[in-house]
Amino acid sequence: MKIVQQRCVAALAAASLGWVSGCASEAQPAVDESIKGTAASAIIGANVTEVLVYDNPDLADDLPREVPVVVSFKDNKPNVVFQIGCGSNYGPILEGFGYPRTLDLNQAAFYDSFDAMKAQIERDAGGQVPIHTLRCDANPNVTRQQIFQVYRRVDADLGKGEAEYYLRLRDDPGTIYSVGCSNLLSALSWTVADGSNIEQVSIPINRAVLDVWKAQEIAAREINCHSSTGRALPRARRDLPQQPSEASYSAEAELYLVRYPFTGIRTRVTPYLIAGGKGYAIDCGSNADMMKQAFGFDPAATLEELSTSDPRFTASDPDRQPHLACDRNVKIFQTADQSPSARYFQLNGAKSLVRFTCPRAANFFAGGAPPAQSVPRAAVPYLFIDPNAPASQTRMLEVGCWGPGRARMVELFFWVFGREPNEGELQNTTTIYEAHNGAGSPREEVEARTMASLAGYVFGGSADSLHDILGRAIGDGKRSNPRRMNLDGGNVFGEDRSYFTSEIDGNRDRAARTGLYRFVNDRVANATPASRDELLASYDWAYGCWQTPVEVGPCPAAEGLAWWTGEFYSTGNKDRNYTRRSLEAEHASYLKRCSDHTSGCFYEIENVTSRACHRSGRPCVGDASWADYIAAMIRDNWIPANYASIICLVETGGNPGADASGCRRER
Repeated sequence: MKIVQQRCVAALAAASLGWVSGCASEAQPAVDESIKGTAASAIIGANVTEVLVYDNPDLADDLPREVPVVVSFKDNKPNVVFQIGCGSNYGPILEGFGYPRTLDLNQAAFYDSFDAMKAQIERDAGGQVPIHTLRCDANPNVTRQQIFQVYRRVDADLGKGEAEYYLRLRDDPGTIYSVGCSNLLSALSWTVADGSNIEQVSIPINRAVLDVWKAQEIAAREINCHSSTGRALPRARRDLPQQPSEASYSAEAELYLVRYPFTGIRTRVTPYLIAGGKGYAIDCGSNADMMKQAFGFDPAATLEELSTSDPRFTASDPDRQPHLACDRNVKIFQTADQSPSARYFQLNGAKSLVRFTCPRAANFFAGGAPPAQSVPRAAVPYLFIDPNAPASQTRMLEVGCWGPGRARMVELFFWVFGREPNEGELQNTTTIYEAHNGAGSPREEVEARTMASLAGYVFGGSADSLHDILGRAIGDGKRSNPRRMNLDGGNVFGEDRSYFTSEIDGNRDRAARTGLYRFVNDRVANATPASRDELLASYDWAYGCWQTPVEVGPCPAAEGLAWWTGEFYSTGNKDRNYTRRSLEAEHASYLKRCSDHTSGCFYEIENVTSRACHRSGRPCVGDASWADYIAAMIRDNWIPANYASIICLVETGGNPGADASGCRRER
């Protein structure tokens, strides 16, 4: 490689631009070859860059009188040129190209004008070479803006000299530059000084991404570094950490007919799909039925004709989205680091990408297309570059099908689990819905099958436990019950869970298709039970549970509470309007029934009698004759069947007067 050093070797002043061994501006390494271990091959060396200076007496372009310039070479020819617009503070940018900050510009090749320098560079290059200006600013965020984006390649073959790092300049979107050293990125405030955060501030790409850029005729150039201070970039990480999966919701698409001269479509009336606020002309001529079906519409349905002055049409950016053509020209890009992978479609060579959020539409457009190209998810917004928009990303569009939409998916999930889904759960719910949404099934049936599938996760132990779902359903139902506001303070008791667990077990299919949470919550929210405090108070009124200083048999017994829970929430009893008084009457009726020795519950008479004996201090605890006496008084209607009346008889020693009616008590 030959480079003129006008202040070094005067005899070569008229020669072509080239490096001359032995000149003071070149700090020579011990071995004249690229530094080993660099992230990209052969881009840090003593002969891959050169510093020039040109005279700028008019201070054109707000540049200093003498402008330092760095030329980067490829195959011994100038490949890209950077002039440094930093005044006397050019040192940090020079260091960005691997030169010492204190490089003596008097020893660099000097030109008396920009035009003279440019002409020499173009002669040596055999054509035009891009020339960029790099500027310095006290604010690192301003300096950083000169770079649009930095990329790291995850599959570079270093043995073939393939680079690992690339960048796009904001003022040159039509070129992709390989990066020679970490110096430049830190000098332009993109990375920290040692480049250790390069992975966090770069976008992963692979060969497929480079191929896409090449197909768009994006130029590829090299920014190399000198070996004096050039620091190698760290090796690019080869694996791709998994990214969150894409949200995939049926986006409630709408289909109309429109009389509008869409570009390239010859039909006088065109089916027009509006999804996510954007409009898509369907280019199928008389064969649009299969396209309609792919988006969930009935091919035989009559479509509304939409006026071109209708706000729904004018707001949909007509003719700015790619047409949905039955004669498909499709390329598919599939994310390599998501599970499930997302598919992005390039339709008819457009510079935008479409993601169909329902699988059946995506599968329709994938039919007959070439195999999908696998790319990192983070690279998708950078696949298609608009040379006229330096800071632009690829336009990303989402097209859904006719369907219930995100809000309905959230609702279906909630009806099963009683909570809001996270993004992954919402995605899964939508996937399940789409799997059931076929063969012309009614929407209600599709939703029921979706909820049943979600309930299957609960029954299989791979989702929320039924215990937790019941807790939410019962607690929420109690709090929201319009006829029993904030019943039990929303507290959920063991008997509540046991009863509804049994109900679900006995009606598993119906509960699953209704939604486990909704199945229970509706029953609780529409029932008219007594509160737990009222139930316990009614037991005390009849059996003396709280009024007895010692326990005589469980009071109330667990089976009693369970029985009443079943009564409260039985669908046939939802309008019974249970109160403390109605429960007391039920207990009295039951206790009277138990006064018969053959009833099977005479033990209740024995227990309540012993409680009264304990309370009064009478020596009649467990006395069978006393139990028989109390039973007779209740059976023969001398006293009502409640604790107050029973303890009155015990305290008066069984002799309240001429008859027992003096112990008739209600409270």
